[in-house]
Amino acid sequence: MDSQSRDVISAELRARAAYENWTLWQLVQTISGKAETPTLLMAWRLACGQTQNEVITGVRVLASDEGRPCSDGTPSISQYSRWENGHIVPGRFYRRYLALWFRAPLVRMGLADEDPIVTLMGEVPESLTEPEDADVDRRHFLSLAAATPIVFSLDGTRSQMEAGLRRVLPATDLEHWADVTAGHVASYGTMPPQTLLQALTPDLHELANLTDRYPHQRELHLIASRLCGLVGAVSTDLEQERAARDWLHTAKRYGELSSNVAHQYWIAMAQAMSAFYGPTPQTVISIADRARTSLGSGASAPAAQLAGLAARTHALLGKHEQAARELDSARSIFDRLTPEQKNEPFFGFPDGEMTMYGSQVLSLIGDDSAWEEQEQALAAYPADDPMDRPLILLDRARYLARKNEPDEAASVAVSAITAVPEQLRVPLLMTQVRKLTDIIEQRSGDAADRLRAMVLV
Repeated sequence: MDSQSRDVISAELRARAAYENWTLWQLVQTISGKAETPTLLMAWRLACGQTQNEVITGVRVLASDEGRPCSDGTPSISQYSRWENGHIVPGRFYRRYLALWFRAPLVRMGLADEDPIVTLMGEVPESLTEPEDADVDRRHFLSLAAATPIVFSLDGTRSQMEAGLRRVLPATDLEHWADVTAGHVASYGTMPPQTLLQALTPDLHELANLTDRYPHQRELHLIASRLCGLVGAVSTDLEQERAARDWLHTAKRYGELSSNVAHQYWIAMAQAMSAFYGPTPQTVISIADRARTSLGSGASAPAAQLAGLAARTHALLGKHEQAARELDSARSIFDRLTPEQKNEPFFGFPDGEMTMYGSQVLSLIGDDSAWEEQEQALAAYPADDPMDRPLILLDRARYLARKNEPDEAASVAVSAITAVPEQLRVPLLMTQVRKLTDIIEQRSGDAADRLRAMVLV
């Protein structure tokens, strides 16, 4: 079995072990069998979610702390790899520190011999007792502990804790994953959503292993949150409500670990967007209130967009005064944004989108200035935009239908949808067409039939 397959299996088993409260020894044994590790030493490392280099660093630190530093470059990666693959057995010096590092008896590491290995707390026992095993010889254990100055035990523990904190993904790897995320974001709206999800899947799988291996790294959490958020947004477009909710929940948790307030606002906005196009749009209001309470009133692009979504929701629910107040709030936040905040790909809130939100609110409350606002919004988007531009045009068609111009409304809707390639006509967009068709049908059955025949059949 190759190392990548072993990493995948081990990550899944670690998650299962945490959920089912396995002991570490149970996890090691299961990994040894399922991942077909050639030695128990490899199974211990995989159970702890560590790399070979991390174990080597830990061994060197422990040896150095005892005043017995390893020779330069030892143990090497190739030497450690030979240990793990059973080609050679580590010498007594290294077995001692491997036992300390994994806090395991040598017999359970497959490294026991007739002569016990002495540790800071005495000899490493050949077997490790657990609650279900035989009684522990407590007096022997305590006598060993008492004979060892406590300062050395604490220093060893601190060194091990320090080694964990030093476990960070290199900056070059972080840059790589930031570029990977940017590439997937750039693909949004340019390829069919299912194709994008397929492209995302292997990278998400690898990222899941990285976040498990480097649990203290905020930059990595932000990247994970962004990719999970992208999956949530694509799921919203596909009207996969449960998938959207679950992925955005995961994105929220990683966002909280990243401590990036602006991105946490973006997650709240994405959750509100999913709710707005779902069966309970009123949920948007509670999401917005909760975000403002927990994240504050700082100016960020997603904070402005969330206020705009709240305005659209109030307008949809017929609460015109609240809609106007929220729209003013969105514009106030928007006016404080820098060009970089507005124009960040996917996670920003550019001028055209702000104008689009304003036009939708004005259209829903029946304000005559909606038409002019729609014109400004349409001018901000290219003719081949596959989502926002057709949504603006569908909003215009609704406006026309409410003004009792059903034939013109149907024509605008047909033009809006036929301009979008079929593979990019996401379910969310087509649901808006069906809802518009129902509105048009109340004014003209012929116009509604024409719209259905040209777009929905």
